[in-house]
Amino acid sequence: MMTLYLKPRRHILRLAPSHFAGFRGGLQKHFYPVIIGIVFLLVFADRASAQVATIKPISNPKIVISGKIQETTDFFGRKRFIGKVVNKEKERIDFIKIEFTLRNREGKVLETTAVYIKGQRHMFYNRQVSTSSLGPGKTGTFNIITSTPAENVFSYTYKITGKHFIYP
Repeated sequence: MMTLYLKPRRHILRLAPSHFAGFRGGLQKHFYPVIIGIVFLLVFADRASAQVATIKPISNPKIVISGKIQETTDFFGRKRFIGKVVNKEKERIDFIKIEFTLRNREGKVLETTAVYIKGQRHMFYNRQVSTSSLGPGKTGTFNIITSTPAENVFSYTYKITGKHFIYP
């Protein structure tokens, strides 16, 4: 066992290099096996207890817009979309994303932008957290600010995607 002495000098505690002469060997000899054991438990114990999920991407989930999409212009003149979505599926959908494609009068794509909705918070078995999950019948919101000036946008389309995780 090693004792570390601190010598007070003018009410300030100082450590001289000679105080650490035997400390390094003690650290390697006694603490490294403990540290390796803790790291092993943190890395492998969680994996052994976690369940493996199958990811089922849903390209056209039954997630619909609730009401109308509110189209506004922000302070800088950019197009902005605000709205609500509802999950019509019979299971929870995670990582729900809505993607808007903006077009000009000629039909040329000006911008494609996407955002994850603000929904329910869900923690998975591997401790990953999603705040864009929706249970059956639940509602979430979205707010997209584009970089395109509002006067250039003639039309837009949107696409909603999500993922469903299946646990054994």
